[in-house]
Amino acid sequence: MNFSRLAKLIRQSKRVYVIGNGGSAANASHMVNDLIARGVKAYALTDPAIISMLANDYGYAEIFARQIAVYGEEEDLLIALSGSGKSRNILEAISTAQALNMQVCGVFGDFGAPVDEWTINAGKDMQKAEEEQLHLCHYLWRVLG
Repeated sequence: MNFSRLAKLIRQSKRVYVIGNGGSAANASHMVNDLIARGVKAYALTDPAIISMLANDYGYAEIFARQIAVYGEEEDLLIALSGSGKSRNILEAISTAQALNMQVCGVFGDFGAPVDEWTINAGKDMQKAEEEQLHLCHYLWRVLG
């Protein structure tokens, strides 16, 4: 992934949505904090009340896709974080964002994510994937400042 091009894409996007589960959800919140501090309209789609409602009403696989379907627009960016790289809810959100012609990037564990040039594949080590997520977060903090 070309981080400089990603920083430019973030500046050009109307809104940035960041998603993740577990430690990646914490990294999503951290990234959004840093992006907001740099003046980016960024949102972590990790609110527990919203997630529990969506999981209850539609199933856990839909917790991010439903939010993207409601909020997402063509000039928005989805940043998807997944330590394992196998989370169905992440894949569903990516698919929904792509259907809306949103840009999508991600930092994942080892799997064939449908995200093309904007993907960091961190290998089979979940901790390495989460480290790469924070590396991207802190890089963006510096570059967008």
